[in-house]
Amino acid sequence: MTATDDQDHRDEILDSIEEQTEDLCHIYDHITRVITNLEIDGEWFSGYENPGRAKFDLEPMVRLFLYKHARELNQSELARRLRGAAYVYLRLGFDRPISQQIISHNKRNRFDATERRLLKDAAEVVRTVCSEHDVIRTNEPALDPEDVQHDRVSEGEIMDAVKRATELGFREFSADRASNATYPLEAYFERQGYLNMSRAGTTTKSRRFARLSERESVPHGSSHNRTMKKVAKPKSQLTFDEFVTGKQEPEWKRIRDEVLEPFHAGVENILNELTDEDYAEAGFREPVHAAIDITSWNYHVSPFISEKKARQSGKTPIKVTIDGKEKLIDPDHPDLVSGLKNSDERGYKFATITIITENTPIVLGVEPVRDQRKWEEEMGWDIERTSRADIVESLLEQASRHVDIHKVFLDRGFSSKETRDVIDRRGLLYVLGKSARAKVDKKNIKEINDHDLYDSWIGHGTHEYEGREHDITYVYTPSKKDEDKYAVFTINEHVDHHRTEALLGQYSQRMEIENEYKTIKKHFLPTSASKDYRIRFLYFVIGTLLYNVWRMANFILRDAVDADLGEHPPILAGELIELVAFCLFTPPD
Repeated sequence: MTATDDQDHRDEILDSIEEQTEDLCHIYDHITRVITNLEIDGEWFSGYENPGRAKFDLEPMVRLFLYKHARELNQSELARRLRGAAYVYLRLGFDRPISQQIISHNKRNRFDATERRLLKDAAEVVRTVCSEHDVIRTNEPALDPEDVQHDRVSEGEIMDAVKRATELGFREFSADRASNATYPLEAYFERQGYLNMSRAGTTTKSRRFARLSERESVPHGSSHNRTMKKVAKPKSQLTFDEFVTGKQEPEWKRIRDEVLEPFHAGVENILNELTDEDYAEAGFREPVHAAIDITSWNYHVSPFISEKKARQSGKTPIKVTIDGKEKLIDPDHPDLVSGLKNSDERGYKFATITIITENTPIVLGVEPVRDQRKWEEEMGWDIERTSRADIVESLLEQASRHVDIHKVFLDRGFSSKETRDVIDRRGLLYVLGKSARAKVDKKNIKEINDHDLYDSWIGHGTHEYEGREHDITYVYTPSKKDEDKYAVFTINEHVDHHRTEALLGQYSQRMEIENEYKTIKKHFLPTSASKDYRIRFLYFVIGTLLYNVWRMANFILRDAVDADLGEHPPILAGELIELVAFCLFTPPD
């Protein structure tokens, strides 16, 4: 190979690394994740003369040195990092941490001088691109020494904590399966942990999972799908109310009821642990503050279908009129997929209620959201939808199974007289955002703008709904997002400005639920194109339970870490998924 060929080969490799890194930076939020998901061509590094004698595969070793140079670690720091509690070696593809001597040996003997320079240059490309996308973090993969009371949180402590938390959260799930089934249900939940870990789909090839699992064999993707559908399959018999009225509940509600029972059993187990007398002081105290909000899981298939595609598929499309134009709707488009905030996006929606506390924000309830689609509204169809008041009532009912609630925080998407009445009838205090659309709102805001001394305003009134009445305070305060606008809140008591400031300060903790959604969607949801609501709802509930397990595992480790678990959990969310995949259940001997 000529010098020109060598240079062309080097440039080709660096271009591939750069292109892959650019793509991965849009998916992952940390440089370690980017490196572990790079595709490494075995032909790039072929200077080693005895590959058959190598104790470690080439690809993990390449990732190891990319990681070392990109994170600017020396060999001693790298070895300590691999021995830490963060399981970086598993991400890189090793089955155990490797010593400094092994790292040094592989550097000298596994790669020639040209390849060692190439590794450094490739790592520089990764670091530069990750820096441009702001996905370089310094709090990963191991704990900072000043955060740990002893030498470090040991692997044993991590494993014990996760095993305990997953035992509490997942042991109640079951499925109606044959007694001679090839794999126990635990094997499928173990595989589900892997799918979440790798953000993979259920049909993803399982070679890596099979290699990592301690089982002799692992379930196939098609078998996995069928089993998970059975976990979420509602019971076929009618309830007493359905038998009397002759009207059966929509299937999505029956799926909800089937999946939420084991979910709530897991929540109760976790809360019992958190409120144990040994933990109570560090956990939370009742009555609690709770936040309610809605998140979405995108579904990218359009509801519209062309006449040609309908003929080819043999479907009979549904004719609807939207904005005066006739369109065709795919009859197989999922009922629970509706429009999102961005006009061109659609997805499944789920509402949750979460304890708002610094160290242990636990999700207490999940509720499907069935919104009316635009064509259903324009055609005047009578469809089963969930009002925001119904959602709030259901979530409060779910949460009441576990804890006593004192205050509820909601954003303006829930603002309605019916919602306020639902909360007030339960004797709870609410702080609820409100859109400044009414004439009186515009009048009050104009009065604030015209005044020279104050920039906020508090007013008292009453709220009436179906003959029930309660006191209400209206609060107008400068928006934190836009200085020229005002945020409006309602509180179901007459409160003065001192109490108002305190309540709005507590309301700001509601943003923890936004972080919750980001964590669930980034780390605890697999890739899925399924339109089957059994799969979608079950996977979201499992993701929510995994979030609770993550919080629980970090809580159990609180004695080992002298740090604020809410801000810097010793187990990162992504790490927990890996641990779930490896030790959620212990395979039989």
